[in-house]
Formats: sequence, C-alpha cells, structure tokens
Amino acid sequence: MEEKQSFLPLTVMAILIIIVVFLAIRFGDFGKKSEEVVFADDSQNATYIIEGEEVMLQDGHAEKEAAPGSATKIITSIFGELTKGDLDGDGDDDAALLLVRDLGGSGTFYYLAVAENIDGKFKGTNAILLGDRIAPQTIEIRDGVLIGNYATRLPDEPMTDQPSVGVSKYAKLLDGRLLEIWHNMIFLESPLPESKIVSPLVIKGQARGNWFFEASFPIVLTNWDGLIIAQGIAQAKSDWMTTDFVPFEATLEFVKPEFIGDFSKRGSLILKKDNPSGLPEHDDALEITVWFE
Repeated sequence: MEEKQSFLPLTVMAILIIIVVFLAIRFGDFGKKSEEVVFADDSQNATYIIEGEEVMLQDGHAEKEAAPGSATKIITSIFGELTKGDLDGDGDDDAALLLVRDLGGSGTFYYLAVAENIDGKFKGTNAILLGDRIAPQTIEIRDGVLIGNYATRLPDEPMTDQPSVGVSKYAKLLDGRLLEIWHNMIFLESPLPESKIVSPLVIKGQARGNWFFEASFPIVLTNWDGLIIAQGIAQAKSDWMTTDFVPFEATLEFVKPEFIGDFSKRGSLILKKDNPSGLPEHDDALEITVWFE
C-alpha cells in the first residue's frame, strides 16, 4: 500500500511536467522560432519571399542549386538602383527595389519588393512578379504607393521580340506585406489570391473612393465553371467621398460546390467597381482565384 501511495504522487508530477513543457513549446519561447522576424542592416542583405520561398541576399546576391547535386544554379540579385521613401507611414525611408531571378533556363523573372525600415533595421517583404524577360524602367513611390514601371510584350508577341508596351504595376505595403493594387484602384487584404476559403468568407481590403457608389460595390463568388454561388455588397468602413483608399468589408455565405475533380475546387472572387452609369467604358473588376477547402 505504501508503495502505491508513493507511486501516485510521482505519476501526477510527471503528468504535470509534461503539460508544462507542452504549454511552453506551444505558447512560450520554444514555439517562436518559426515566427522570428529576420532583420538585416540594409536592403542588400535582407531576406525576401519569392514564390513562397525565403531568399536571403548577401551583398545583393543569392544562389542555390536548382536541384540537389545539379550544376544549374538559381541566381537572385538586386537589379538597378534602390528607390527610397516612406511606404509604411512611420516617417522612415523604406527601400523599394527590383529583384531579378535566373532559374538556369531561358526565363529571367523580375519582381518588385521592399525592404521595410523598422527602427533602422530592414525586413524584406514578399516579392510581386512583374514578368519574364521584361524591360525594367523605373520605380516610384507616390503618396505611399509603390509603382513599378516596365515594358512588356503583347499577348500574341513571341518572347524573341523586344518589349515595347509600357506597363505600371502598383503595390501597397500593409502590415509588412506587399499587396498588389489593381489598376491603382483596389487591393485585397484577405483573402489573398490562391487562398483556400470556407463559408462564411470575410472579405477585407481597400479601394479608392471612386470605386464605390453610395459607399458600396458588388462582390461575386463563382465556381470553376463561372456559375455564381454567392453574391453580396462590400461596404465602406469610412468616408467614401474621396480619391484616397477607403477600407471595405463584406461577408459571403455559400454552399461548397460538389467535388467532381481537383479542378472543381477552384473558384473566382470578383470585386466589381460600382458603375451607376451602366456605360461599359466605366466597368472594372478585380478578379482572383480562390480554392474551396
């Protein structure tokens, strides 16, 4: 009996220790490794996210094997000069830049990225693809908006033709993430393109005041075949009578489409500019691909 009595407190103590260790790993310092923010002394040595992969530059350059044991290298480097300006609204100059990535084949891909200045240290953002074998021109920062100007080709032109069509891509730095702005008019904070979604779907973002009419605009969710499965209205969260960006929010409830193959998991979220005139020349819409979970 005495042996059993001494054994029980030890068992209880062992269980308590296991629980404490689990909680420390789950919520304490042990669990913070994956959430660490990587800072650098300058933009040339920051870590950027390219196509979901962390790329750490050293003196503006990084390379790795295309595959284990392969002689082919994936080379990433900063292209051209930095453009400095305040993109996160804290009064400090951030660094906007172009990254060029050579995958070892015929493609040469250009990306727009930012090294965010946080108390004198720099944190790289995700990179937004501009295109393959484009002709980069300039980077601008205007009223807190990042603008990448470049030349590309028409859809039916071969890659051997010189890029000759001028294009600008717009982006906004928000909470450390670089978000693409559609036609310098609207951007989504959630869901992001290619996200998995469930019902109810909460949609948040910002749009310029002239995207709204009477403080709202329509939103549509379709399945893989373009069939509308939900629609609703996004409402401005502040005064919409402006040309500045205005936060908006909407919630869509939907029935998940029947699964008939992996392709049927794909859908489209469409945010339409409100156009009370009905004139087609005033139509516009941001459309992203989403995946039903």
